[in-house]
Amino acid sequence: MADTWDLDEPFRPRARPDDLVPEPLRPQRRPSDLGMEDHGNVPQSVQADATVPEALPLDRTALIGLFHGPDGSSALLRLPSGSVVKVGAGETVDGGRVTAINQDGLRLRKGGEEIVLTMPG
Repeated sequence: MADTWDLDEPFRPRARPDDLVPEPLRPQRRPSDLGMEDHGNVPQSVQADATVPEALPLDRTALIGLFHGPDGSSALLRLPSGSVVKVGAGETVDGGRVTAINQDGLRLRKGGEEIVLTMPG
């Protein structure tokens, strides 16, 4: 049996072909200046455009999000206390039971009455 030192050309790994896959991206330092003068404050004009006064009723339960997926639908509610909860059909919240959730909103049976909550705006 021949020793590897006896071979005419030693075995060496071949260089990676250039066209195989591009080299993976490497993390880079975040620039200290992202082109904004003040990082902490949002300009007043942006605040005004992003704000709809009194869009959410703060004194009662409000629907703020709907989620639809393979496991069913769920909704995000803001309660009068200010807390935000995620609920599904059949769950109880704020003294009522969620009876249905669809693309139009959420139905909540509370005190013998059915309330329909829709997205604000």
